[in-house]
Amino acid sequence: MEIPPNVPTAASGAERRDWDRLPITIPFFVRGSKSNGEKVLEFANALDISAGGVLLVTKRYVEPNTRITLEVPTSLASKAHLPHSVSRLEATVLRCTPERQYFLVGLRFEKPLIAASAESGNDSSAAIPE
Repeated sequence: MEIPPNVPTAASGAERRDWDRLPITIPFFVRGSKSNGEKVLEFANALDISAGGVLLVTKRYVEPNTRITLEVPTSLASKAHLPHSVSRLEATVLRCTPERQYFLVGLRFEKPLIAASAESGNDSSAAIPE
């Protein structure tokens, strides 16, 4: 496993979350582009998720500030002979820290899954039906 130089190995700072995290494992396809323009497609698992973001486990380092798309395939739809559907979430990488042979990638959704409060004015969903 190659770790780029100056990659932090421990999270620091105060808790700044607006939403509670739900510890649930969800598979995702991660799509994005490297700084050289090369397209990236990787399978990852969420360790926890909130309305504002998600913590993923990946096999590759993902540069902070990278914009990515998370795709959740809905295999039950195809098993039931329904039209194939995928939910997409747009996100930005906040941090990527090594953990044994994997990386923990903290992402912030471009649009929260739910509004933070009635006064927030945020869109109520970041999911993009396909």
